[in-house]
Amino acid sequence: MSPFAVLAEAFSSLTRNKVRTMLSMLGIIIGVGSVIAMVAVGEGGRQKVERELAALGDDWLMVTYWGIQRGGARRMQGISSTAVVEEAEAIGRDCPAIRAATPTNMARSGQVISSYGNNSSSVLGCYPSYFDIRRWGVTRGQLFTFEDMELRRAVCVIGASAAEELFGSVDPIGQTIRVNKAPFQIIGLLERKGISTRGHDEDDIVIFPWHIFQRKVAGDEVAQTMYAASHPGVPLGVAKAQIRALLRQRHRLLPEDDDDFRLIDRTQQAQVNAETTKTFNSMLMAIASISLIVGGVGIMNIMLVSVTERTREIGLRMAIGANGYHVLGQFLAEAIVLCAVGGALGFAAGGGGAYYLKSNMEYEIAISYWMAGVAVAFAAMVGLFFGFYPAWRASRLNPIDALRFE
Repeated sequence: MSPFAVLAEAFSSLTRNKVRTMLSMLGIIIGVGSVIAMVAVGEGGRQKVERELAALGDDWLMVTYWGIQRGGARRMQGISSTAVVEEAEAIGRDCPAIRAATPTNMARSGQVISSYGNNSSSVLGCYPSYFDIRRWGVTRGQLFTFEDMELRRAVCVIGASAAEELFGSVDPIGQTIRVNKAPFQIIGLLERKGISTRGHDEDDIVIFPWHIFQRKVAGDEVAQTMYAASHPGVPLGVAKAQIRALLRQRHRLLPEDDDDFRLIDRTQQAQVNAETTKTFNSMLMAIASISLIVGGVGIMNIMLVSVTERTREIGLRMAIGANGYHVLGQFLAEAIVLCAVGGALGFAAGGGGAYYLKSNMEYEIAISYWMAGVAVAFAAMVGLFFGFYPAWRASRLNPIDALRFE
């Protein structure tokens, strides 16, 4: 008998009892659908982390000051904004691995006022090299320059979310905003960065040149952070080691002293989030896979019942020339067809569930066409595995006993 004839006979046998066939496929549909939905969410999460890593860059780090530990307590050093500036410039000058460095200061008072409204946005003062370090460009207008900073020009660039809150659909370029009653002209609209892994909107920000920010916005806010980026091709670990050695020297720390600063590699946090997401998705996949096993057991149970119901049919087939291999192939084909069709329906259900999560719960998802092939193939393997024993049992029936079976 040709394979096409075997498949045709399998479809014919399965459609004789449509309700039982659908109930048998339900376990496979639920199992495959759960796996597809989890894979789509997991892949979407992985791609989101990769996008964030690309946006963050893998060649920069942040330096924060947090004091020296003494007697179990951490005593803050009285570092000034001037010292932070000097150390940022020293890092850029004396660390061969560093291509750019900047002091940064984010004021607590971030109420930004425009002619159209006001918004509590993040306000940041920095050197122009900050944009190179963070790989941050503009969609319209331009970034401020070192000349703007040295001449104390009252200019700034604005993030997309802050611009929408302050100006709505009005083009922010050339508009004036006020921070601490000081007016600033917007000269650039920053590219979107999106939501960070910590849930913070990176685009709700206004960035100012360092000197004018310190004089008109920062007030008594002391700068205690700076950013630095390594040259292309230089491992970030080398840059971190050079910065650490320089700062320990400048702070006159003894070998037994703890660092009174912290070097934060933001990509490490993103990678930790990626590992957490991977572990969580693996756990969900394991739970979803249990549904496939339960569905496979259900298929085996139904096929055993089918063998019992069709014992006389099997005896008749053998009596007119069919051998054990023919019977084995016939029942295996039925189990594989049952699971393959269930796998295809499960892929559709899983895809629909994934899109529901995306539209109603704002999950990141990614569905590829290869998932459909894997779903059908995996479901067919489940059918092959759990359908083998009932098929083997049918092939071992004695034709005479089978014909006498009531």
